[in-house]
Order: sequence, then structure tokens, then C-alpha cells
Amino acid sequence: MKTINNQTVETNNNEIIFTRIFNAPRELVFESYSSCEHLMNWWGPREWPLIYCKMDFLPGGTWHYCMKGPNEGDESWGIAFYKEIIKHEKIVYSDAFSDKEGAVNSDMPVFDTIILFEEFVNKTKITMNSKVGSKEEVDKLVEMGMIEGFTETWDRLDELLVTLQK
Repeated sequence: MKTINNQTVETNNNEIIFTRIFNAPRELVFESYSSCEHLMNWWGPREWPLIYCKMDFLPGGTWHYCMKGPNEGDESWGIAFYKEIIKHEKIVYSDAFSDKEGAVNSDMPVFDTIILFEEFVNKTKITMNSKVGSKEEVDKLVEMGMIEGFTETWDRLDELLVTLQK
């Protein structure tokens, strides 16, 4: 287990588990995941911000998005398929690398993700468990910088939550 800021990251066979406490009410933290209006302000590392977001935030809905990197032509497209949403408590989805049209890239891992939002002493604890097909896929994602990238993504969420509460 690795601790960065007030976040822990654990890899366990075919899982990557991120846990972090945010100094904001659970309802606000959950809402930050539920619309492109919010996600455009925090999703992705600083040098890979969202440039495209289309979302249907309900079970059976999708979220198609693109992050743009610092170099000409750097783009990372993804698509999420929502399976379960319990308002202010839980989001379950599959997330895959995709192309601009939303076709899944079968050469890359697909994440089966569960995000839990828990009240934690006037704050919110998020636990995000992402499972992929194998330990080798986890190792590949770690090598690609997923832990650092997602840590920076949640740093940006933390900053947005401070702004939204002012």
C-alpha cells in the first residue's frame, strides 16, 4: 500500500484500490461525478485535461470522454458504461479506452469499477476499486502512470471542491 497526500493506493492481484478523504459533504463529492459541467473542471491529470465530455448519468447510460495531452496529437479517449448508481452512495461502471466514435479498444484493459462515497466526520471518504483482467494488466497500467495520473486527478477534484464550497 502506498500513501500519497491523504490518499492510499493498493494493488492486489487484478485490482487497483484508491481511497481518499475529501473535505466536502458527500452529496457535493458525488455530484462532482454526475455531470460534464463538473468533470470538465477536474477529470484527468493537469497536463491531460478533458476536452470532450458527453454523459447520460443513469444505469444503462454512458460517459464518452477525451483527455488531451501536452503534445500535438496526444489524445486519450474513453467510454464508461454505467451499471448501477445509488445517489450519494455508489457508482458502478465499466470503463474502457475507446476511439473518437466510442468503439472500445480491445488491446487495452477494461476497468470494472465500484466507487463508494461514505460520510466520514463531516467529510467524504471515497473508495474506488477498479478490477481488470489480470495482474499483468494492473502492472501495465501502473507502468503507464495510472497511479500518479489518478492522484493528480483527485488533487484537482479536491481543489474544485474547495472552490465550490466558497
